[in-house]
Amino acid sequence: MAFSGMVMVSIAVDEKGQLVADPELELQGIPELTADGAPMFKVATDAVMQTLETLPRARRRDPDSVAEAIRRGVRAAIASHWRKKPNVTVHVLVV
Repeated sequence: MAFSGMVMVSIAVDEKGQLVADPELELQGIPELTADGAPMFKVATDAVMQTLETLPRARRRDPDSVAEAIRRGVRAAIASHWRKKPNVTVHVLVV
């Protein structure tokens, strides 16, 4: 974790895969800003939202698919700005 950082994402979705609350994110060991001066937190949050919007409706109903897609999306988004791939943990709560 000291080398590549860590991101924790928690989201709550209903049985149809729709968000019921804003995602919660925590970044540790990751720079606060990108080289362009954008907040890295926003990069990660945007990646979560973009991933959810692009997932097919059927995959949104499967918490494991949602978690894996978000994990990959956040990891890639941060890596594109930082050139390091953080460990990403995603918790999907179905309510």
